[in-house]
Formats: sequence, C-alpha cells, structure tokens
Amino acid sequence: MKDAQLLKQFTFWRYRTLQALDAVTEEQADVLPEGFTNTVRWNLGHILVTAEFVLNRFTEMEDSLPLNYSALFKAGTRPGDWTEEPPSLTEIKHYLIEQNKRISELEGKLSESLQSDFSIGSYLTLETVGELILFLMNHENLHLGTISGIKRAQGMKELWKKQTV
Repeated sequence: MKDAQLLKQFTFWRYRTLQALDAVTEEQADVLPEGFTNTVRWNLGHILVTAEFVLNRFTEMEDSLPLNYSALFKAGTRPGDWTEEPPSLTEIKHYLIEQNKRISELEGKLSESLQSDFSIGSYLTLETVGELILFLMNHENLHLGTISGIKRAQGMKELWKKQTV
C-alpha cells in the first residue's frame, strides 16, 4: 500500500472521530452508562494520547500535548479518578486536528524503521512507521466503536448528527 493511500484512510477515520466528537454535547461526553468503564470524553482523549505517545516514542515526532493529558487519558485511567477538570471537547478537537496534520507529514516515510520495535506481547511486533499508523488507525476505530456504544446507551439515535447545544 502506498503512503498516500494509508494516510488517506487514517485521515478518513480521524474525520469520523471528529464527527463523533461534534455529535455530543459537553454534558453527554461525561455520562458513564452502566456497563461501560469510561466516557465519550475519555475515549476521545485516549485516542489522542495513545497516538501521541507511540508517535513520540517510536518516531521522531515530538509530543505536543499538555502535560496533564497523559494522567487523564492513558490506559488504566478513569474519569472517576480525575482530580482536575478535563479539557473541553473544543480543546480535544483542536489537538486531534493538529495531530492528524502532523501524521500526514509522514508521507514518504512509512517504510522507515521505527526507532525501536514496538511489541504487543508476543502477538505482534511493529517495525515500520506504516505499521504503526495502521495500528493507530485500528486502535482509533476500536474506541470509535466504544463511543458509538456509549451514545446508544444514552439513548442517542443520531450518532453522527452535529450538536449545536
């Protein structure tokens, strides 16, 4: 697969994530329905933080998020444990858009080796920037599905309709 094709798909799924963000209010983003461990806001922030972490660790891309984002959104965190106000949806959206722009600058570099191998247990080892982008796209889609489930559990029927409130 050519770099442009993979990055085009990543951008498409990031666009869908942004649509999911736009389709909730600040209040809806913090509802924790029964059966879920995290909220829409947490899932959006987690998508952002995970991508930033692996891009910073395994490529030459520099971290550009506020320092508190990792403590709020890394794996294993929960909104119920937050001791500070989380960022607004507008702020998360800004960083998701900026991150996508920086990822698009990787065109022509997807076959380059990572700074070190990225292993997920004994199941998978990623070796190239392109493999890392594919992993991030799948991770984002996993959480996008969770976001859709949380919205449905809140009774939302229009999962992608932009909220104006």
